Amino acid sequence: MSDDTLLDVLIIGAGLGGVGTAAQLIESGYDNIAVIEAADSVGGVWRQHRYPNIACDTPIDLYAYSFYPGTSWSTNFAPGSEILAYLRDLADRYGVTRKTVFNTRISQATWNDDAGCWRVTSRDGRTWAARMLIWSGGLLSQPTLPEIKGLDGFEGQSIHTSFWNDDIDLDGKRVAVVGGGATSIQVVPYAAKHAEKLYVFVRTPSYVMPRPDISFADIDRDSEEFASQQLERRKEWFDRFEVIAKSRFPMNGAVIAEQEAAWRKLFDEQVKDPHAREVLAPKYRFGCKRPLFSTDYYPAFERDNVELIGRGVSGLSEDAIVDVDGERYPVDVVIWATGFDPAGMMGDLTITGSQGRVLAQEWQEVPHAYFGSMVEGFPNFFMICGPNGGGASVTDMVEAQTRFILDAMKQAEDRGADILEVDEAAYAAFNDDIQARADASVLVQGNCVSYYRVGGTGKVFTHWPDTIEAFRNRVKKEALSGVRFRASDSAGPASV
Repeated sequence: MSDDTLLDVLIIGAGLGGVGTAAQLIESGYDNIAVIEAADSVGGVWRQHRYPNIACDTPIDLYAYSFYPGTSWSTNFAPGSEILAYLRDLADRYGVTRKTVFNTRISQATWNDDAGCWRVTSRDGRTWAARMLIWSGGLLSQPTLPEIKGLDGFEGQSIHTSFWNDDIDLDGKRVAVVGGGATSIQVVPYAAKHAEKLYVFVRTPSYVMPRPDISFADIDRDSEEFASQQLERRKEWFDRFEVIAKSRFPMNGAVIAEQEAAWRKLFDEQVKDPHAREVLAPKYRFGCKRPLFSTDYYPAFERDNVELIGRGVSGLSEDAIVDVDGERYPVDVVIWATGFDPAGMMGDLTITGSQGRVLAQEWQEVPHAYFGSMVEGFPNFFMICGPNGGGASVTDMVEAQTRFILDAMKQAEDRGADILEVDEAAYAAFNDDIQARADASVLVQGNCVSYYRVGGTGKVFTHWPDTIEAFRNRVKKEALSGVRFRASDSAGPASV
């Protein structure tokens, strides 16, 4: 691809969102596109993350795309390897793989208003020009480590779960797992079985709900009956998550209490030790942080080799991890299950829009967007699952956002326009409404600190504060009304 090739669309990122969006663009007739991916294959977090027991904590019937449900699942909570294989198959079947430039990290993207296009540059100096730019780098793509003393001086293995590798062997080792969220509940049961001694540091516990596992036999998966059952399960889980969403946005204490009762039943059955009950029982309302599903997390703490510490970590010495009270625990391996920095979702990518406006500067106080997709002042720029564009059914969000992008591009073509941007007043009104809804939700009212909010306690910027059905309906009925269309100097006047 050369500098003088003008693409219709350039997509940054070949994870779940990027592959799904590219597939739907290609299916809709857009062949002049490119996907730029930093890694050597598609897959995003499912390619990057290889820690033990990694699996989807959303049932695969709901997590897989509605237009490509897949037939190779061994269980309804699919392991990471099966999701990676699914994404590679999806990319191959829809022609996304041949459109993808691998091993290429984009460093900057700059809007040229006169030409009506984006100039995109990689770290190694290659450039592309594209009418439309779509970022799909992932809300949870930038891992975080706590700011503690002694990280460089620790003589054992210290690794964030995002960078797990085959050289890590826990057998007979003294191991610490730091964190109490989605990654920790998958890693802890594995570490408990293999480590000689396991210390688990849980400062803020999660609501861990029963996981109703279903296994699928190979002989059944290609049948019409299996496909029908997939649709039924997709609807069942969609409805279940919508109930949770309705209890969160706005906060409904009665429905939340029902969810808490379901958690309490599992908790009382599986957690008997008084210390574990004190540390692992959330002190906030259900839904304030991300609810999780597991049936083997709580039992791991009943093992004799596992010690649960309900305090944070202050540092590392040469051969030990140190908690905030100064107590030392000798370890050979430290596993950081400490999550991600969603506010830093763009990483070191610099995106410059109209009049030199830099996206990172626009987002200094709080990341914001229009339907999780567009940012005022950044023409022809879209995001997949950007600010306030996340939800329990992520692929439903991606499909709705991709439909919005396709509709906007079609309307631009019909009007003879080559530039589209979100109206300033519509943008402000939309984000005022988003924050009002978020402020009335359990995410704010539920008495917790979470990654949903800037700095843990600020504005909610990750989640769509309503149901998925409401998102789909509002995108369909409202989103285009806030988009303005015009022609660049090179394209001539646009039709009204």
